[in-house]
Amino acid sequence: MTFTINPLRSGFASEVVGIDLRQTPDDDTKKALYHSFAERSVLVIRDQKLEPPEFLEAARIFGTPMLQDLEQFRVPECPLVGFISSRDKGASGKVITRGRNWHTDHSHTETPPRATTLHAVTLPIEGGDTQFASMHLAYDRLPDDMRNKVDLINCLHVWMSRRCPRPMPSIEEGFDPRFWHPLVRTNPDTGRRALYMNTARIDEFQGIELDAGFDLLDFLMDHITQPRFEYRHQWQEGDMLIWDNRAVMHQANGDYGDQYRYLYRIIIEGEPVLNANGEKLGEAA
Repeated sequence: MTFTINPLRSGFASEVVGIDLRQTPDDDTKKALYHSFAERSVLVIRDQKLEPPEFLEAARIFGTPMLQDLEQFRVPECPLVGFISSRDKGASGKVITRGRNWHTDHSHTETPPRATTLHAVTLPIEGGDTQFASMHLAYDRLPDDMRNKVDLINCLHVWMSRRCPRPMPSIEEGFDPRFWHPLVRTNPDTGRRALYMNTARIDEFQGIELDAGFDLLDFLMDHITQPRFEYRHQWQEGDMLIWDNRAVMHQANGDYGDQYRYLYRIIIEGEPVLNANGEKLGEAA
């Protein structure tokens, strides 16, 4: 296939033009797409027209798709494909904007997903951008003493933390995942270190007292969300966008009023989260 990969901003995020993923790409094309995803953390593949089974096959370029937690947000005829809609409702029955605060997907699990990919089906005339913050760049720009500090801290990720900034959808009784992950993780594809945070999930700390830990998260959030670390994606019809949950945080914007917005969603199986010493932490006692 003949296609072009263009950088979208300095440091991370690229776009791919001139490719149709309804046609099975050859091995060299798959390797080029995966390499750009791993190196740039956010990859936008333009002008796709994919039905759920076609989207599922395209997602396999980046790994093994996995079943998403909440059954009500799965496409019934193709359950490995989920959806995000402007008509999604939370536990209260009210319409919600899913993912409207900075986070990384499914960090409450033992092996969080490597990647998440969305495919734009119906878009509002304006609004609905998705923002990304590079956790690699944010970590690299910390002062030496702060990098040394955060390298030694672990965080307990749960379904909904005591300081969760948004209500989470209701879950089945007895479901209470609690896993320790390092505050700084190593990306196995690149060897680079990145901050690993989720404001909705982090509930306890190792290596720092509780209140001081949350103060540190506040400091890091102010640092991470500087414009120099951000790529803001303005959706175009047909975009297939994939991001590396090991390397970025993201948040959705529900600023499109009552306009309809609908995207397909797939998450890709990950691997154990490793700290700076290559160690996996695991489930809370």
